[in-house]
Amino acid sequence: MSSKWLLDYDGGLYMKIPLETTDAFIERACYKLSLKRYVREVFVGFIRFKDSMTYIEYKKVIKLCQKEAAKNGIEVEVSGELSNYINMKELYIKERSMLGIELKQQHEKLKERFEEYRSVVDSQMTRRLRDKQMWDSFFMCAMQKSGNFSVPGSGKTSSVLGAYAYLKFKGLVNRIVVICPKNAFGSWIDEFGFCFKGKERLEVFNIHASAYYSSLDRRRALQYESGKCNLFLFNYESVSTYREEIISLLDDKIFLVFDEVHRVKRIEGEHANNAVTIAKHAIHVVAMTGTPIPNSYLDIYNLLHILFPDEYNEFFGFDVNMLRNPSTEVLTEINDKLSPFFCRTTKQQLNVPNANSDIIHYSDASDNENRLLNILKMKYRKNKLALMIRILQLESNPKLLLQTLNLSDFQYILDDSREIDEIDYADYSNEVKFLIESCKTSSKMMDCIDLIESLALQGKPVVVWCIFIDSINRILAELESRRIRTKCIYGMIPMDERQEVLSDFKSGLIQILLTNPHTLAESISLHSICHDAVYFEYSYNLVHLLQSKDRIHRLGLEMNQYTQYYFLQTDYNTDNGRYSLDEQIRLRLEEKEQIMLDAIDNNILESMPTSDEDLELIFSKLF
Repeated sequence: MSSKWLLDYDGGLYMKIPLETTDAFIERACYKLSLKRYVREVFVGFIRFKDSMTYIEYKKVIKLCQKEAAKNGIEVEVSGELSNYINMKELYIKERSMLGIELKQQHEKLKERFEEYRSVVDSQMTRRLRDKQMWDSFFMCAMQKSGNFSVPGSGKTSSVLGAYAYLKFKGLVNRIVVICPKNAFGSWIDEFGFCFKGKERLEVFNIHASAYYSSLDRRRALQYESGKCNLFLFNYESVSTYREEIISLLDDKIFLVFDEVHRVKRIEGEHANNAVTIAKHAIHVVAMTGTPIPNSYLDIYNLLHILFPDEYNEFFGFDVNMLRNPSTEVLTEINDKLSPFFCRTTKQQLNVPNANSDIIHYSDASDNENRLLNILKMKYRKNKLALMIRILQLESNPKLLLQTLNLSDFQYILDDSREIDEIDYADYSNEVKFLIESCKTSSKMMDCIDLIESLALQGKPVVVWCIFIDSINRILAELESRRIRTKCIYGMIPMDERQEVLSDFKSGLIQILLTNPHTLAESISLHSICHDAVYFEYSYNLVHLLQSKDRIHRLGLEMNQYTQYYFLQTDYNTDNGRYSLDEQIRLRLEEKEQIMLDAIDNNILESMPTSDEDLELIFSKLF
């Protein structure tokens, strides 16, 4: 009669025990007090453990069984499959933390390994990485799972592709799977081509390729036609539909990348759950973002669960309440634990030439605009977010004030999820309606169009950033009437058309590109052909400002090349004196950018102010 217990793995943990001992086994104190919490179901001679268990919990079950068996003279066998799975998953996270510190310090004992790494990467890539990029690439490769939080425009994609090149040369990976915003697909395709031109032929699987007419086509292509592909591109929204197909790709030879990972924000949200589930199946994982904490330290909760789903509770252990409002002591603990697991590089460290000082174009509000501002101030004084949006509308197209205000139109721009309440649309007096109708075109709009025309007459390609689609269309119509070659890109523009517009802009067929941050602020490189950007509308969202700026100010810019930003600003006369919403937002953005740069210098993650704090400061001089 066998008295052996077998612990095995077949995609999940299970245990075989002698048939006749099943009842006695589940009556043991060890089972009731310790093992039962992990068990999904019990059959005669067979116990199936929960699918949600981590490899760390597998190790705990093995240890509990071995301890109990030793008391009773029973043999415990751990199968080779189970041992191999645990060894594959195990990161030894404390040792990995020490390695991260040494890598960031560029410790002397790592120099020989680094030079070998550099030699391999240089032999496999056409594009040469800068020294700091190479160290970042080495960091991501050595750590297996890590974050790259380098600022937008600092060449994160090339550093990641360097790690892929090394791992592929060593036979450790053969494909790279990227989950990113849809508008980043073109950037990944272009960067792969630049980095491996003449070295490795790109075979891409694009989940949104025009060749696929349905989800069935995409599934069929993934299962039967993607075997030769070395780059897979999925956007965050598509993952829920194709999650199982993506997981089936993730063998131990896959390099998994989450680009613009700050998009995965809501804790326990669909995007977060999908990302964590997928990441559990990969050995090599990188999470990329230039803005790791756009709102609060809660933003690292999903990020760390993506990188370390099994180890999070044991090593980090930050609960939601701790991250929501951390004390000074807790902030120190968070940064001490987190610092070894991310690399971060600034454009200054890569010798990207500084941008010129911003040029501010001031517009004096008309008498009617001043009167409308004071009316808006009184009407929305209890809801400053609504007030901000209404003033932006006044500065763009006063007739927008007569339309219903729907926050869903702005939540991606403002990174805000609150409700705009206490708004009455029916009580505008006849005087207000007359004032609105009398403001045919706002002062700011006229000055913006004149500025764009003056730049166009100098032969300069220009990117113009707006918030409202109405603004984009109005500027487009006016520039076209002045025979200035202009096109626009925003959310409703199909992807194929967007790529055509970008191609025309880069080739000089059009001169002015109108867009908004939500659509085009991420992962598009325009620095080779455009050096002037006009900001007609902007919010207090630092993420979008930095990313939009870095479309034309990035690694690869010639040292003698200029970069110029123009900000439109409306000045009002109020009961409290001169006031400009644009100025207050711009100054607030400058403060927040300095907070970020100081954090990088101190090797910590910045703690940004809340939206309420931003709004209070922005309107402090109006009330």
